[in-house]
Amino acid sequence: MRVIVLGGNGVIGSLIVQALKADGHDVVAASRSTGVDVLTGEGLAEALAGADVAVDATNIETRVKSKAVKFFGTASRNIVEAVQTQGVPHLVTVSIYNATYSEGQKYGYYAGKAAQEQAVLNSNVPHTIVRSTQWYELAETILKTAKFGPVVITPPFISRPAAAVAVAKQIALVATGQPQPDGVVIAGPEERDLADLVVAIADNQGIKAKFLRISPPGMGAMKSGSLLPPKDVPGVGPTFEEWLATY
Repeated sequence: MRVIVLGGNGVIGSLIVQALKADGHDVVAASRSTGVDVLTGEGLAEALAGADVAVDATNIETRVKSKAVKFFGTASRNIVEAVQTQGVPHLVTVSIYNATYSEGQKYGYYAGKAAQEQAVLNSNVPHTIVRSTQWYELAETILKTAKFGPVVITPPFISRPAAAVAVAKQIALVATGQPQPDGVVIAGPEERDLADLVVAIADNQGIKAKFLRISPPGMGAMKSGSLLPPKDVPGVGPTFEEWLATY
């Protein structure tokens, strides 16, 4: 099976590529470095020519709502158009669980993911939207980006986080199956507060800091647990402690 992974050089995209290659599929990682620009559409249709599946794993790191909505909305519409033009049988879009929830959209990045999903849902392409909970790696990112001298801002975030590599393997399975228009939810094995995971990673790395649990504007839904998936959604391992032991 020939699979084109858009954003294939990113965190989750590169792991999806690895998982698909391990299963023996013909995989191409497409990005601006390979001449494919999802924002302008340059090289997009050509990259999808002859593909059995297109996986949208594109990403932008921003909390600004306008930037996130513009990027994800524009990219997703261009991808949908290219999928239609080339007659690709299956589009897999990587999203976040409950990104379309009204409270969640107060957080700019989630509003962008909601725009991404809407572009797919408004189309008639055969698709599967994979909605994943947060990854353990998000706690690592918070530790790196929210540390100001001896202080780390750790927003309370109740979730069922999972290891990115485990999520990628599930996405690879979805990509090589039939379209599922109702979508797929992927969650980790346990309900955890990401703020606790940030502290655990810091301890594991020997980083000394003062942790302030503060919810920035727009993140109230994260603190309340409103973005938790249903309890009957199966969890994918490893546990956080197992993941941390191999870190």
